[in-house]
Amino acid sequence: MPPPLGQGPAPAPEFLSIIQHNCLGSWNVVLSLFESFKEETTYSSIVPLQDPPVNRAHLPSFDGFKSFFPLVRMPRVAAYVHISFLSNYTVRPRFKGVDDVLALDVSLNKPLFGTAFHSFRSINAYCTNTTDHRVHSVPPEVLFRDLGFPLLVLGDLNIHNPLWDPLQHFSQREISSSTPYFAKGAESGFALLNPPGEYTWFPLLGKARPSVIDLAGANPPLLPLIKS
Repeated sequence: MPPPLGQGPAPAPEFLSIIQHNCLGSWNVVLSLFESFKEETTYSSIVPLQDPPVNRAHLPSFDGFKSFFPLVRMPRVAAYVHISFLSNYTVRPRFKGVDDVLALDVSLNKPLFGTAFHSFRSINAYCTNTTDHRVHSVPPEVLFRDLGFPLLVLGDLNIHNPLWDPLQHFSQREISSSTPYFAKGAESGFALLNPPGEYTWFPLLGKARPSVIDLAGANPPLLPLIKS
């Protein structure tokens, strides 16, 4: 729990919860998401969103959270960080030159989470098709970087591959478009955190089957820190 007023910041937590979600541009979806947090411990939480609802270039605000997002008219990615977390850690947004990507650098003047590292980075992406369906809005080299400190890459990447969805049949075009992401991630030593076949998208209408499009990957320095 946050400390009572006047007692200073709470001790820096030794864990971090990251909860990502695609809001489908819906106010109802994002409101229900944050409503669900009232039953949870979110004081050490970062909530990366894809396709957040936007009204006149503004995102919704929620008690206890500070929002970060690209300064564009219709941001496709955002992150909400609990103010109790911000009272202990320095959190800086980084913009990768692509409107669909938001990175957060978390740092402290001492090692983070019981490691030797003083910084941690998360990259949140909403990868969509361009007019050329062979090309996605966020190139793999923007996401998968060779860094000497922990890096988490997550987002709604809208790419399909048997590696993370082994029960689905994919066209050669789908496999070809996802292969560069897998290859670049593997080259940089990233491990896929998604359990294969565990669906992250469920159709609201029609006969489409569920699929795995929300992915998360950890680089070698981060992987030993992942609990679940």
